[in-house]
Amino acid sequence: MKKLLTVILFVSAPAFGTTNQLDFMWGRCSPLGSVQAQGSTEQDGLRGSCWNADALHHVSDRFYIGMGFGQFRSADNNSTTFMANSIATISSRKTSTLLLGRMDLTTTSHFVTYAIAGLGWVQNSLTVNSDQGTIVDQSRSTFGFSGGLGFDVLVTQALVIGIETRYDGSPAQHFGMTAAGAAATGQTDLRTSADLFSVGLKAGIKY
Repeated sequence: MKKLLTVILFVSAPAFGTTNQLDFMWGRCSPLGSVQAQGSTEQDGLRGSCWNADALHHVSDRFYIGMGFGQFRSADNNSTTFMANSIATISSRKTSTLLLGRMDLTTTSHFVTYAIAGLGWVQNSLTVNSDQGTIVDQSRSTFGFSGGLGFDVLVTQALVIGIETRYDGSPAQHFGMTAAGAAATGQTDLRTSADLFSVGLKAGIKY
């Protein structure tokens, strides 16, 4: 936690420029990855809640750099066709820490449109349960990336509200089956990319 606070303070320190922006976004995310066992291909959970917290530093007329942190948790995807003679519940989670760059595309005295992109680390988790036991319950860490578009409304010189959409991706990973999962499906792992699409509302502070 101390390291996280140190990074945020370093990125947002006024010594590196005249303007910093702290944003918090809460929204709804849809997992885009899918898995298949013995039957149908199923989505890695259903649409769930997600949030992002970004600390950005203004380094030029329209460009910011900073750090972003985010989490996602899907709703359960219940399937009767994923495994033979069984009801399966599939869900996923994602945690990310990214180095961000933001470019303002158009600006007026009260409105800003922008593009944002990031590279960094993500932890993807996949859980599959069935009436035959836990099939998969594993987390994997890997390289991740993000890209999106947003719209800010400057309520005052210090207060910002807006809306943002993002696509978050990472390479496909293998999630190992439990002993019960391997016995039930005849497979040793499931493979998915755990990608996300999000739309959220945001609030920010400029200083």
